[in-house]
Amino acid sequence: MRLILNTILKFTFFIFLFIGSPHYSQQNINPDSVLATIGNQRITVKDFSKRCGDYLFSTGIKDNIVIRRSILNNMVNEILLRYYDDNSKILADPEYSKELKWTEDQTILAWLEDQEVYAKITATEAEVREAYYRANMKISARHLYAASEKEADNLYQLLQTEVDWNKLAGQVFTDSTLRNNGGYLGYFTWGDMDPAFEDAAYSLKPGEISKPVKTKNGYSIIKVEERVPHPLLTESEFINRKNHMEGVVRLRKRPGAKKAYVDKLLDQSKVVFNNKLVANIWDNIRNSGVPPESYKPKNSNGVCAGYGKKKYTQNELEKKIDQIPSFHREKINSIETLKTVLKGIILHDLLMQIAADKGYDKIDGVLNLIQKYHTVVFLEYKRKEVSENATLPDLAVKNFYKDNLRLFSNPNQMNVQEIIVRTKDLADSLSFLLKQGANFGLLAE
Repeated sequence: MRLILNTILKFTFFIFLFIGSPHYSQQNINPDSVLATIGNQRITVKDFSKRCGDYLFSTGIKDNIVIRRSILNNMVNEILLRYYDDNSKILADPEYSKELKWTEDQTILAWLEDQEVYAKITATEAEVREAYYRANMKISARHLYAASEKEADNLYQLLQTEVDWNKLAGQVFTDSTLRNNGGYLGYFTWGDMDPAFEDAAYSLKPGEISKPVKTKNGYSIIKVEERVPHPLLTESEFINRKNHMEGVVRLRKRPGAKKAYVDKLLDQSKVVFNNKLVANIWDNIRNSGVPPESYKPKNSNGVCAGYGKKKYTQNELEKKIDQIPSFHREKINSIETLKTVLKGIILHDLLMQIAADKGYDKIDGVLNLIQKYHTVVFLEYKRKEVSENATLPDLAVKNFYKDNLRLFSNPNQMNVQEIIVRTKDLADSLSFLLKQGANFGLLAE
């Protein structure tokens, strides 16, 4: 949608004829050729090609002239909004500045992770073969769930004393189906469940019971019922899928590799807090909206937190907290979460120093991404500003209603996906897998 702005400088706008060609990227065209000129701003073939390619890749939509024109229109609109409208309110908004700085830091840290963690992840031949083997095997299993490690250990001890599995399942599950079927999950394959759950399950033989396994939702004790391998696995099939399986193995190693990198960098047990000053920060946060005459902030230049030789005063930490965008600051709802945030600040500073030492904050690829994310943040604020300031005369609203009665008379509609199976047990198992985060499309397939 083209937006009409109050202040627009004169601009010229032209489109090369090749934009209508479905194979323009294959033609002998200078990527620096100017596709559109808006005032002093230009959109080159390279700019448009990049934006178009990113959009088509991320959406999966087939390339066509309508899509290209819409993308170009959006690029023009973005320039009009950013450079030729009054953005003084946005630029003066402290939260806007905080979000820009936040996106900069997160982009640099993401690059650091890619280079120092993810790029160094490897997958051995044995790991890839094991992954291929698991991907071609179905397992049926049941589990007992516990919210805490202590509860899980108690369950495991009861199983060691030969307490009946089904009896324990009846006690630990609130879901009626799992309570009555002994925590039976049905069949699943590699990639359907939490990785830690799967690693434990695939290491068990039928009838064996695991020790408590920590997953993202709590703890599980797993009992494998049956393993059903693919009846015919050939070396040629493995070779054809080897590259793909290697990528999957490396992807699954990412969370563990990131945690190991962070743990090596920051031993959280050695972060020292001055609890009195932490309580001061917490009181100041809780009373941040209270009128000055009703609450006097508790300030101090005393050391509030430390890690090794690095020390942070209370006032220094409060300034750092204030620089966090509001949508993250609002998550601080207790002294415990505040201490987590303070540890995060210490880790953030350590990581940013490493990134700066390696020059990651000055790499063209990083700077280009930062500029891209700055545009996204700006457009979010601009969209909000336009919608808040937009006014519609009553007559325009009435005429729109009269001309579009069908929009107000049709019943609500929903897009629905469903999986139809023959038995309730299987349906319950699928429901449980989906609640655990399994991919709906893969389960349907």
